[in-house]
Amino acid sequence: MNPTLKRLTPLLGLLVFLAGCGKAANPVAPVFIPPLSSVTLSVHADTLDVEQTRQFTAVALDTAHVPYTGALHWASTNAGVFAVGSTGLVTAVGEGTALLTVSGGGKADTASVLVYPTATGWLVQTSNVTDDLYDVFFDGAGRLGWAVGNGGVVLSTTNAGATWTRQLSTTLTPLRGVWFTSALEGWAAGNGGTVLHTLNGGSSWARLANTSSNENLMDVCFATRDTGWVVGAGGLILSTTDRGKTWRRTMRGGFTLNSVSFAGTKDGWTVGAGGVILGTHDRGVSWYTVPSVTGQALKSLWRVDAKTAAAVGAGGVVARTVAVSDSAAWVLGNNVGSLYQLEGVCLADTLTGFAVGLNGAGVVLHTSDGGEAWTPQAVHSQFRLRGVFFLDARRGWVVGDNGTIRHTTSAGE
Repeated sequence: MNPTLKRLTPLLGLLVFLAGCGKAANPVAPVFIPPLSSVTLSVHADTLDVEQTRQFTAVALDTAHVPYTGALHWASTNAGVFAVGSTGLVTAVGEGTALLTVSGGGKADTASVLVYPTATGWLVQTSNVTDDLYDVFFDGAGRLGWAVGNGGVVLSTTNAGATWTRQLSTTLTPLRGVWFTSALEGWAAGNGGTVLHTLNGGSSWARLANTSSNENLMDVCFATRDTGWVVGAGGLILSTTDRGKTWRRTMRGGFTLNSVSFAGTKDGWTVGAGGVILGTHDRGVSWYTVPSVTGQALKSLWRVDAKTAAAVGAGGVVARTVAVSDSAAWVLGNNVGSLYQLEGVCLADTLTGFAVGLNGAGVVLHTSDGGEAWTPQAVHSQFRLRGVFFLDARRGWVVGDNGTIRHTTSAGE
């Protein structure tokens, strides 16, 4: 026997004996739940404001379909969004979306709970960088987000932008576009043919060497995990249908393409310098030129569905699609003024959208009619705004020069 262990053995025996002589702690009796045939929540989606509470209820039936009124197990998939007690009382903690789960007896049900902060308007978020930021993207729950910009900067947040941290991007070239297909897998594109890929939420990024591109890349968009597009200088369009293993290279003239957006995997638009608009119905294998509606450079584009899209650009130009028979046509919206230089646009739905740019200071414009008319909002930024992303008609973020980030949960109102 080990000498040290030999010396300790009597002491260990004494401790065991003394523990046996003391009072035993009162054990917590496990909750017994019989086998159940179903557990059903009374609601499957709800919204709360931070610090608000709400009692959720569920109906449970045993295997004889008799109501079971005993205890059930309640859980939150993200305690940073809301907490839940043993009786189903939910307390909103922080902005975002999480799932409420009730379970027992081998059955379970879930509800989606969306939590809004109580603040209104556009709120300042601290980026901790002074680099110009060009694009921003958030996952569907609204907690995980990424922003990219000059010097290869990549910022990430796990709490809806309350705090942002810098990720190691492995490049110093400007990054112009960012897109994530899940909480872990994402893409970024930028100057010098740079295409970055991450499989761990941006903890590490790898530069792809198989795109055969040295052009400055301006935007990236994915319709599914496997199918995506990148556009850039010289009319370059890169497309992949195998998760970036191979890329199809298409050149469509000497102009720069600034933005690309798809509705599904087949129907897409891309816009760029000189007001060029290209369309495709076959995943980008072939592209057709849309009759020009402006000579101004179109800087950004967002497509909601097969017939709804909007684009913005230099000289305050705004363009939108209108439904015609079995297709869509591009028309000019009401010009917001030639002093506006618009850099980014995002449609939250077929009617609600936001555009950002510069008019002496940073500007945000709002539309509630699908892009026909736009109204300025008070965003309180002295710097040009370049990127915008909305999850729904209320929740959105904008980014811009000098590390500017603004956030709203009230549609900017």
